[in-house]
Amino acid sequence: MRLKGLSIASLLVILASTARRVEAQTSPSVPTQTAAESRVRAVVEAHNAERRAAGLRSLRVSAKLEAAARAHALDMARRGTMSHTGGDGTSALDRIKRAGYRYRRAGENIARGKFTTAKLMAGWMDSPPHRLNILGSYTEIGAAFATDDRGRAYWCIDFGLPRAP
Repeated sequence: MRLKGLSIASLLVILASTARRVEAQTSPSVPTQTAAESRVRAVVEAHNAERRAAGLRSLRVSAKLEAAARAHALDMARRGTMSHTGGDGTSALDRIKRAGYRYRRAGENIARGKFTTAKLMAGWMDSPPHRLNILGSYTEIGAAFATDDRGRAYWCIDFGLPRAP
């Protein structure tokens, strides 16, 4: 190996890089949580914190409600419009059904803007209809957000009480 012209720092960088490549090839990797997943998880946990403070049970995440929420958040971001009516004219209940969720009761909260989790939740908790959904008789939740070309987040939270099988 020819080391002429290499500083000790350069050699250490090469060795560290080689060690990472070897480790990546031989060790199973643990998936890292993306920033978006982290934000969604924080918002779900904030909902559950509000419910626990009110003496209610925590909500379980539903993949079907999450899919409905994600589709609507993306639709709002694409259109640059915050609305409970989808671009195709659907209501929250239509979208929740389309995602395959069978419910006895369902609801939706939406928001648009650059918020911290605390400000997002404070805004919803200060609004009687949104607060009613957060503290409502639901057992499941699906949360998602999408950003528009200006970086504004469009949040959609779907709540559900599933129909008995």
